[in-house]
Amino acid sequence: MTLLQGHLAFLGDTMINGGNASIYVKNMDKSVIFYTEVLGLRLRNRVGETWAELDAGSGLTLGLHPANPPKTVAAGAVGAINVELRVSEPLEAVVQTLSARGVTFNGPILEYDAVRIASMNDLDQNIILLAQVLIE
Repeated sequence: MTLLQGHLAFLGDTMINGGNASIYVKNMDKSVIFYTEVLGLRLRNRVGETWAELDAGSGLTLGLHPANPPKTVAAGAVGAINVELRVSEPLEAVVQTLSARGVTFNGPILEYDAVRIASMNDLDQNIILLAQVLIE
């Protein structure tokens, strides 16, 4: 069993289902144009000024969020690009399960219009976001 297979077995088949690399940006419209028209990525979904989802190919999804310091990290700052894993169960249940397994969380669940986010740390203290998407 590879290390990745071990991690997947640890997490189970239903708790986490997909995700994206998330990028905080200064201007959603200009950023969507850059990623679609300049880089040639396909816009998969756009939720007004709060979210844009881009298909980068080979299963990679990029998510764009507007930066809103101090509520969020500033665009271009350390932490402005992160890994966001999509959960397929209620976020509270996932947090409770992972907490019981020794995972450390960084504060309460954050509530947004289209998503709920829990911030956790991996073994090297890298921040990983768990996301419960509220709209499809």
